[in-house]
Amino acid sequence: MKNNILAPVVGGISFLTISIIAVFYIIGTNIESLAFSLILSLIIIFIVIKLLKKAPSDSNEPIFEKSDNIIDTLTNLPNRKKFFEDLEKAKGIVLIDLDDFSILNIVYSREVGDEFLKKLSHKLIQSSCIDNLYHLGGDEFAYISYTEKDLKTIAECMQEIINNFYLMKDNIMIQLTATIAITYTPPFIETADIVLKYGKKNKLNIIVYSRNLNIFEENQLFADMTMRIKQALKSDNIVPFFHCIKDRDENTVRYEALMRIKEKEKYILPATFLDIAKKTKLYSELTSKMITKTFVYMQDKDIPFSINISYDDIVNKRIFYQLLAEIDNFHKPENVIIELLETEKIDNFDYVKYFIDEIHKKGAKIAIDDFGSGYSNFIYLEKLNVDIIKIDGEIVSEILSSDNALFLVRTIVEFCKKNNITSIAEFVSHREIYLELKEMGVDEYQGFYFCKPKENIE
Repeated sequence: MKNNILAPVVGGISFLTISIIAVFYIIGTNIESLAFSLILSLIIIFIVIKLLKKAPSDSNEPIFEKSDNIIDTLTNLPNRKKFFEDLEKAKGIVLIDLDDFSILNIVYSREVGDEFLKKLSHKLIQSSCIDNLYHLGGDEFAYISYTEKDLKTIAECMQEIINNFYLMKDNIMIQLTATIAITYTPPFIETADIVLKYGKKNKLNIIVYSRNLNIFEENQLFADMTMRIKQALKSDNIVPFFHCIKDRDENTVRYEALMRIKEKEKYILPATFLDIAKKTKLYSELTSKMITKTFVYMQDKDIPFSINISYDDIVNKRIFYQLLAEIDNFHKPENVIIELLETEKIDNFDYVKYFIDEIHKKGAKIAIDDFGSGYSNFIYLEKLNVDIIKIDGEIVSEILSSDNALFLVRTIVEFCKKNNITSIAEFVSHREIYLELKEMGVDEYQGFYFCKPKENIE
């Protein structure tokens, strides 16, 4: 707005100045008066320009310098790049992560999710307690403090705004909560990220970094588990277990291969070690071992089976080519199902589609595991051309107690039927859930109600 009025104002004053000089010249005013008028006019122009530059904008939107790609186009907030530039001067930061934001994208659409983020951002920056907010991407925001002020007060202000904010869609009130981490200890982003994960794990709304937390104990556990993974790889103790999947008549129609680490007579579950492996260079080694051992074991079996592959595996050329080679050498490629694990870290959907096309060319099938985030937008699924959708177990386990879970499962089942995709419900723990899913039209079922994972297929 300021730039729009600056040019005509200056132009008008300049015209007036020239007119005054012309009049003085015509009536024969002496040179001293003419010079005085010229100098006075120039001073007036200079003062007006200065005042206009300092004038506040009449826009309700926050004003940021939009150069060098430092502004997020969705929220109009400084972006991740700007955040890391400003982090050098920080005395402390607040990290904000919206809980279950991916579910909003699934149920409504990514467009509705974007609208939620945009309007929430505007609501946050309207508050007098929040003066330095950044959008880091997705459902994550950050605040930088350049002084040692009380960040917990600011976090509480943010929490109250988020808890009271809602978006109306189809007469439904959409609301989310947030987990907020605070740290005054560098390296700020690393420390805040650890605190944020700790807060989510322990279901805390606001958590301040402190050496009294059990974070350091967790770091020791991380180091110990890393050594155990290395030892398992060295001693070839990566073992596939197989979990049955039943049809509507309770007949076994396929198996899912699940990774275990064997230690003496015990087996370690993936939940214990997989996240740690992903943070090290050991993850791809585990995947490679799992692929080899599963294909060897299933070579003489005549039943379909699936193996889990993550986005990180897809973009790893060595794993990609190993997988294609194993399918090529397998006696029945049509029995092979590649389960793409859900993740929010999907940088290139075109490459995912290319991967799926290559798998289909080999005669194998594609399933989406834990349908919940990442690939779960229905629009993307239509483009990816998948064969099977496995409905997230946490959603399935709540269908008897949650109308939202029931609605979501029904929506997924209807989508599958419309697009000729096989639906599989995970975490079927007892008969009541099985019967409810069967009535909704789910095609296949997996869970402890039917069987537990085992090392050998009978």
